[in-house]
Amino acid sequence: MEFYSVKHREKINVPDNDIKKRKFNSGEGEGRIRYAAVAEVTHKGDSVKLTKFINKATYDELKVPEI
Repeated sequence: MEFYSVKHREKINVPDNDIKKRKFNSGEGEGRIRYAAVAEVTHKGDSVKLTKFINKATYDELKVPEI
């Protein structure tokens, strides 16, 4: 999956085995849930935490662990 690193200002390809999925509750109620793929990788010698917000269909299709 492709993530964008704000720190390095470039896109980074991350293998699926380094990706986890996560739900963010941005308020009260079920309608305020955001879905994201997250990864922590080393890029150009820096440890970088990456987050990519995705839709629910993509979230459900991802075969990675949920945190």
